[in-house]
Amino acid sequence: MHNNMSHCIDINSPYCPCLLADTNHCVSCSRLQGKETCDCNWAGVCVMYEKHWQPKKHTSRGGEGTVVRVEVETEYQVIQQINQDTYRLEFNLPDDFAKSLDKAGSFIFMRKPGDPDFYHFPVGIMKVNQNKIQVVVEAVGPKSRRILTSGDTNLLVRGPYFNGVLGQPWIDNTENSRILLVAGGMGQAPALAIASKLMKKNNKVTALLAPGYTGEIFVDIELIELGIEVENVVSMRRSGISRLTCLFADHDLVVSAGPDEQHYGVIDAMALAGVNLPMAATNNATMCCGEGICGSCQKETSDNRFIRTCKVQTNFMNLVRD
Repeated sequence: MHNNMSHCIDINSPYCPCLLADTNHCVSCSRLQGKETCDCNWAGVCVMYEKHWQPKKHTSRGGEGTVVRVEVETEYQVIQQINQDTYRLEFNLPDDFAKSLDKAGSFIFMRKPGDPDFYHFPVGIMKVNQNKIQVVVEAVGPKSRRILTSGDTNLLVRGPYFNGVLGQPWIDNTENSRILLVAGGMGQAPALAIASKLMKKNNKVTALLAPGYTGEIFVDIELIELGIEVENVVSMRRSGISRLTCLFADHDLVVSAGPDEQHYGVIDAMALAGVNLPMAATNNATMCCGEGICGSCQKETSDNRFIRTCKVQTNFMNLVRD
């Protein structure tokens, strides 16, 4: 993926054209942005053609020609309490829905049945086993606490969404290579899904793990079972980042799963080590709708553009540092 290349994660999927195309805010199509000429540089099926000549099935939650994500009710089980506020949950989803989430970077929105739509909050997918889904939820805010303190285990799940990792093409296309996976805190959950995909393509993965704010390393055993070499550190900030400077030279790609502070630490460590490796990073933008409508996930890029990071796939290094 070229450093300046950005594209919509949903392009040419069943969810394209999306609601943004109806208001001339399409991420990819210049004509569906209100421009007179076509300059999309997209080699796939024309998004404008799809909108005008191949209308999608009408649904009750979307307008004519629009396919929206599904929302299903299920029940969860707590299969691990990681710390006082952090829980690993498992629940069943319909087969097609579950299958669509079996991709690194997938995430969902969750809320309690009966709560208003604005109670939805995003959660990254940790593991998919047939129709069983595992996620890790940190119950620290009013939305997430509702899931675990309301007295029942019913749950509404909306999805699928796919832009949980920036630099997704590197995850999808890297084969027979050496990957350095850096994961801390809540980033360990999506790191397991990322590692699973990388190992299926004959990559050699080395993982550096830190407990972060969760206070626990909870994926090391599962990573080892995948055949990954795992090194644990007490703190990514105090010892992990300096350790990275010794590891970069032996790897072709870096994947950072954790908070933005960790991503920036990895970037600074590469600069200190004098290396320039491609880096994929978990997407930590604030998300409210997941459809690019609300703008809560908007970030500025180094070329003075503003992108909606729930929809736009880009290189994390292109984002202006907060």
